[in-house]
Amino acid sequence: MKRLSGHPFLGVSAVLRHELRLLFFAPLTYLFQAAFLLALNAFIFLVANFYGSDEATLRLMLVFLPWVSLVLVPALSMAAWTDSHSSREIELLYSLPVSPTAVVLGKFVAGWLLLLLTLLMTLPFVLTLTYLGEPDKGVILVGYLAAALFLGASFAVALFAGSFVREPVGAFVTGAGALFVLMLCGWDVFGRLVSDLLPQWAWESLVVYSPLKWSQVLGQGLIPAQALIYFLFTIGGSLLMAHWVMGERRRGGLKGLLRPDRIGAFAVVMLLWLFGIPLSERLPGQIDLTEAREFTLHAGTRGVLERLPEDTTLTLYWSATEDTIPASIKSHARRIQSLIREMAKVAGLDWVLVNPEPDSESELQALSQKIHKVPMSSGDHFFLGLTVEQGGRVGRIPYLDIRRESLLEYDLVQALSGLSRQSTPKVAIVSPLLPSSAALAEREGLSFMAELKRAYDVAVVPFFKTEIPAGIDVVILMGADILHEDMLYSIDQFVMAGGSLIVMIDPFSRVKRANNVTNPSPSEEINDISDLLARYGIVYEGDAVVGDAQLASIVSDADQGRLNYPYWMRITASDLSADHATTANLNEVLLVEPGAFRLEGGASALVTTTDNAGSALRGDFDRLTPRDLSMSFASQSKKRVLAATVQGPLKSAFGSAPDFSTAAAHRPNAVGMPLVFAIADVDWLFDPFSLQKTGLGQDTVVRPLNDNLAFMLNMLEFATGDDQLLAIRSRGQLHRPFSRVADLFQAAQAKAQEREAALAQQVGELEQQITLATQGVGDISYEDLPESVTLKLKEFESALLSARRELRVVRHSIRAEVDRLGKRLTFLNLLAGPLQVGVLGICVFWYRRRCTASMTAENHPVGTG
Repeated sequence: MKRLSGHPFLGVSAVLRHELRLLFFAPLTYLFQAAFLLALNAFIFLVANFYGSDEATLRLMLVFLPWVSLVLVPALSMAAWTDSHSSREIELLYSLPVSPTAVVLGKFVAGWLLLLLTLLMTLPFVLTLTYLGEPDKGVILVGYLAAALFLGASFAVALFAGSFVREPVGAFVTGAGALFVLMLCGWDVFGRLVSDLLPQWAWESLVVYSPLKWSQVLGQGLIPAQALIYFLFTIGGSLLMAHWVMGERRRGGLKGLLRPDRIGAFAVVMLLWLFGIPLSERLPGQIDLTEAREFTLHAGTRGVLERLPEDTTLTLYWSATEDTIPASIKSHARRIQSLIREMAKVAGLDWVLVNPEPDSESELQALSQKIHKVPMSSGDHFFLGLTVEQGGRVGRIPYLDIRRESLLEYDLVQALSGLSRQSTPKVAIVSPLLPSSAALAEREGLSFMAELKRAYDVAVVPFFKTEIPAGIDVVILMGADILHEDMLYSIDQFVMAGGSLIVMIDPFSRVKRANNVTNPSPSEEINDISDLLARYGIVYEGDAVVGDAQLASIVSDADQGRLNYPYWMRITASDLSADHATTANLNEVLLVEPGAFRLEGGASALVTTTDNAGSALRGDFDRLTPRDLSMSFASQSKKRVLAATVQGPLKSAFGSAPDFSTAAAHRPNAVGMPLVFAIADVDWLFDPFSLQKTGLGQDTVVRPLNDNLAFMLNMLEFATGDDQLLAIRSRGQLHRPFSRVADLFQAAQAKAQEREAALAQQVGELEQQITLATQGVGDISYEDLPESVTLKLKEFESALLSARRELRVVRHSIRAEVDRLGKRLTFLNLLAGPLQVGVLGICVFWYRRRCTASMTAENHPVGTG
């Protein structure tokens, strides 16, 4: 037969059909698929304890997929180029009228289709995520794209590596070795292994050649052009070189690879791969499929950038040539530069990169601009900060801390926005919970102070002072239950002068129990801050602590394990005002045993409970355990307001200047539109309730647990008139937990509460019966009680023990039911893979048998007589 060599792609479909038949008619294929799925699910559910991760994402699948593929993908490709005495498949293929290119492409596409089909069989894992929580659909979609491209690249590389050897075992070893080297480039451990052999810049630059890196990037929901270029070049280059190797093998050996023309061709492909991938970083464009568009410049960012004057200049000080800087910091610096480039395109911003080398003029320039010289454990140091300048005004970020990586866009925009301000807003905090030094040095538990100081001139005013300092823009009162009457009047007149006021008031404080001795309460006279709020239309109801079983948080009871605690409320977007800029873009706020407000006049609610809120007296929280409080919780079928605001032409809380006032003039009415915020909680801002600190080597990483800090900063930015920044900080759900698990806790605990209430009623009835039975008996010992009374007591004791035993069973069932769900889901996911493979095998067997029967009937037709 004559080969049609002028058509290089002729016969791809024929080779593809042939390879698919070989794969799907071979029992080992189904063993491969079952092993692949079983291993992947075992790593996810057993090794990594997926059910305990409380994270409805594909992250664990993308973490373990590369390591499962490291073994099983070379196992799939190892027989592709077998050329032994027992198997002459390659010789047969090349004798057919198909091009060598068609052979390589056909084998690759067939194997990749099998891998994609196997990947499709992991959809039960996605169903599990959807069942347990609310995963980001865009991230899931791009995560599967990442997995598909990773498998394609791995199979192409394994095919190329295996093309050099004839034996299957040798092909497996070379394929696994090649994949391991590529994956090693993206593994942090690799850097530590070769740090003494190669310069840091050399081994750090290798990360772009690892499929691990790009699967992680895509797994976040972002599709950058560089990632697509990487997989295109890796797959295309591997297949092209595999085609050349097999062409030489067909001619009788691999010696032809040493020809100058062939060496040159290999060199061109490798150079294109080595230089094309890093250079593709400069290609514009990326697709952000995350629900919150977290990798796309926010509309608020664009608004700030578009109003920047044309002569604005940004200078980034970055020690790019310092070899000892950790890889994570260098990666952070690359992201900073990428974000600055995007901003420069929008605003026409001029930006300069300065490398402050030791003992150079550029280092002196950085120091003169007050950029921080960050020390390292090696004894060296580096710079990573920036300045923004316009018209003689200078703003700066002395250090772009990697711990604030999630707030990078906000920090940059805040620095740029500051150029348009005439002065830095001044904030006064009045609180017995904060020492005056809190405005100068960072203290444990007060991370929110560091956030305030980044954008505002903050002063802590002792709560015993008698007036607000001059020049203050915003006053924050935190747990300031007792204030001097002069201070109350000063605050009122501050608001009447157009100042903004943020009040945090709490019926029960966890942070400082001593503060619970007093409790503000509105009255006819002005005695505390609640009286001022009441005059402004926000009436504080602090005699009881508010809770809501539908918003309950899972907390740990030291004695009896985990429980749903309705007085720590995780308030989601449905109960946050969508009409006010401070809460419209928030996702979740945690309030800790708050009070409530009743609104009058023009006040509006910002944060509320559901319609099923309840409450408990504040005194109960000192003497009862969280479990007792939780079990005794009862819904009052009422919505409560937990945070509120009022803005408008307010009237002074003081009809006239009090006798003790020394003010020059009394303002009976507000100037302009003053703004008052009130939150019925104080604990919510402190670290345990708003931020999570995690040790990472020698560093401490701070991660927001919720939008508490964002809510606080939003109120400040709204109060100071800088509302362009409000929406940038909270750009989607911060965490996607297993909401069904929380619902199970809530439902199971509701059963326990019902039984507890029934038990309490039963105990009350029995006690009443005993009281009636012992009337007239007097104060005598148990042994002298009448027989009728002792029988009643025994019945009471028996009933009480039985009810308590049942209650313990119900409490135990709370955790047991959740654990059973986890075990069932683990078992179903482990079983789903082999079960799907079995169904596929049966279908293929039935199809093959039907085709065989049809061919037999055609070759041996039955006579008609």
